Amino acid sequence: MSRRTMSAMSRHRCSVCGSTCRGGNSTACSTPRWRRPRCRWGVKEHKVMINAVVWGGLYRGVETVAHAAPTLLCGLFVAAVFRHLFGTGLTLRWMGAGGPTSLLRAWLLGMLLPVCSIGAIPVARELVRAGLGGGAVLAFTVSAPLFNPISLLYGLTLSHPLVILGFALASMVVVNVAGMVWDRSWREARSSPAETAATTAPPGWRRIALLGLGMVRDAAGPTLAYAALAVLGVMLLAVVLPAGSLQTTMKAFDPWAAPMMALISLPAHITPTDAMMQVGSMFDHGNSVGAAYVLLSVGAGLNVGIVAWAWRTFGFRPAASWVLILVTIVVSLGWLIERPLSFRDSPPEQHTHAFDGFCLPFPADIPDPAGMCRALLADRIASHEWNALALLGVLVACGAILAIVDPKHRLERRLTAVSVPHEVTRPRRGWDVTVPAPVLGVVLVCGLVALSAMAAYVYYPDRETCVRELQVVAAETNSAVLDRDRRRAEVWITTWEELVRRAEVGIWIRDGRVDEALILASSRLRDRIEALEHAVMDADHPDEGIVSAALKQLQAAALVHRDAVRGIGG
Repeated sequence: MSRRTMSAMSRHRCSVCGSTCRGGNSTACSTPRWRRPRCRWGVKEHKVMINAVVWGGLYRGVETVAHAAPTLLCGLFVAAVFRHLFGTGLTLRWMGAGGPTSLLRAWLLGMLLPVCSIGAIPVARELVRAGLGGGAVLAFTVSAPLFNPISLLYGLTLSHPLVILGFALASMVVVNVAGMVWDRSWREARSSPAETAATTAPPGWRRIALLGLGMVRDAAGPTLAYAALAVLGVMLLAVVLPAGSLQTTMKAFDPWAAPMMALISLPAHITPTDAMMQVGSMFDHGNSVGAAYVLLSVGAGLNVGIVAWAWRTFGFRPAASWVLILVTIVVSLGWLIERPLSFRDSPPEQHTHAFDGFCLPFPADIPDPAGMCRALLADRIASHEWNALALLGVLVACGAILAIVDPKHRLERRLTAVSVPHEVTRPRRGWDVTVPAPVLGVVLVCGLVALSAMAAYVYYPDRETCVRELQVVAAETNSAVLDRDRRRAEVWITTWEELVRRAEVGIWIRDGRVDEALILASSRLRDRIEALEHAVMDADHPDEGIVSAALKQLQAAALVHRDAVRGIGG
């Protein structure tokens, strides 16, 4: 047998590189690594991980759109009211354009409107169209998503009220200082009135039609593109951060916590109430107070869509300087308030789930990411959010059709045409009074603010409703844990934690105070809920003894808490 034949017989397919080489096992491959073809080992595992990452990013995107849909509808409505009822002149007078109070008025308007950072985009675009100064517009854009009546009431029960009030005052300082610095630095970048004047409709049904047309056109216009960029930023952030990768970060008194939070929360999107919930979770776990303030200011106030809108509206350098000024001031304030606003007596915990919403929603090696994504959407998206998302989809579809059929806004011009003479001279009855458009606009905007305040009494239930909901949540959590269904357990544990907070707020807004017994029972119950969460979720195969003990302690704490909610005991 020749030497060439013997050499060929000694060659066989290698399990490492997939080629014909000497050695042929995973520990000894004679082919240099740089000459190996694409490795065939682990292809199935890589496909599973890629699928999980893709589905996880899609879940974060759909979740963001659903959470933002209600407030985006509010923003579209307010923008239409400013345009077609207030008009340019009244809008500028209301906002104190060119005066020393314009920044303060912008902050106050943002504090009252129930919008998130995506919902603030159409209102900001309308303020730019009206010709308001760039600093005031940017001040409104940042402050609008931070607080509203519902989130402010929720925040007052999260920790010491001084913390939330300090955050509110700090936001006022931030937007005023950043706005003044930006206005002085970029006088030439101030917004100017749009070429097309606002269309004010005559009294009657034409006003309603114009408001609807304004919302429809804006929903399918540039606002849609900016909202899509914001959602894309959330998806990319989730793809970059693996599940649970932030659970040991943002520790108290860590000087890098605030800058790290600014970097992570800039592409994120958080509704005002969710931001308050995360801030409360950070207080419970003893995380950095400065990072909590940065989360509230940057995470709730900014997103990729707002940055893109500022770039498109004012230019790259003014937009970049605005973001840099804002983040610098926010991080500096975060460092300053770290120790004065830290009221926690016990040592901070080393583990937290407060930032899981930024990361991939499930591990990358999960076998069925599509099924998990569908299940999470069904569990975590409320029915009113699905309804708002459907309505938003209808507006976008109608706006797209209208842009094709009537791109020159002929329909608006017909609606604003002068009425026929017999309509003008027709005698009016006693109650047939023509309400001026600005008055109607003020009533609508004030009604929206009042409605958001009244919604607090619906969102935060009374004592009896709290007790019934707590019983249901406790039963569902117990069932999920006993069935070893980790997904259901995670959903109901999160719901339980939120309901405990809502119970305190509901009692506070009705009674004016919260009993010390309820505060203590709520704190103990949250500790027991968190202990069960760690026992169920942290290990791949939870220890049944630890889970059973945590569940028993949780049930005992839940009974005491429900009695405290009823007002029994002391």
